Amino acid sequence: MSSIVLCQETQYPAGIIYGPKAAFQINAPDGWVLDNKSGAADGLDCVLYLKGLTWENSPVVMYAKIAGTKFEDVGKFIDFAIRSFQQEDSNFIYARQKNRAINKKDSAIVYDYIGGPYHEYDRAAYIQVPKAVCYIVFSAHNKDDFEKYAPALLKTADSFVYMPQYIRP
Repeated sequence: MSSIVLCQETQYPAGIIYGPKAAFQINAPDGWVLDNKSGAADGLDCVLYLKGLTWENSPVVMYAKIAGTKFEDVGKFIDFAIRSFQQEDSNFIYARQKNRAINKKDSAIVYDYIGGPYHEYDRAAYIQVPKAVCYIVFSAHNKDDFEKYAPALLKTADSFVYMPQYIRP
């Protein structure tokens, strides 16, 4: 389970996501806010949505997490995610995009998904860190919003910084 370390407010320009095997920081892209409370009921301690809207009414959202402790390999986690989505939706479509170089030493493996359990348009960036997998997911209800706002995921991934000093058992 991951958590986010922040103060009493709920909206921020950046946040640190941490868990028992990894910790990382991301920044909200321009026009977005990072929120550490609104997604909690959905098990999401770090959600992002368009500035001026809410987690519930934004046409596009993002969330950041650390894969469960049993996943230490990014490839195995991606395979697990794809198999899970295929079980939920026989029409599920996925496509690997070009890897994204982020900061000076990491890269993100990027996938686009259509369908799955929520029947949405998603783009996910997966980042391998020592003994863990960090990921950020962008989600839109329709293709037009996906195409318009999906670049925000790459900007968020670009801000990724691995922060092992915040790993919490």
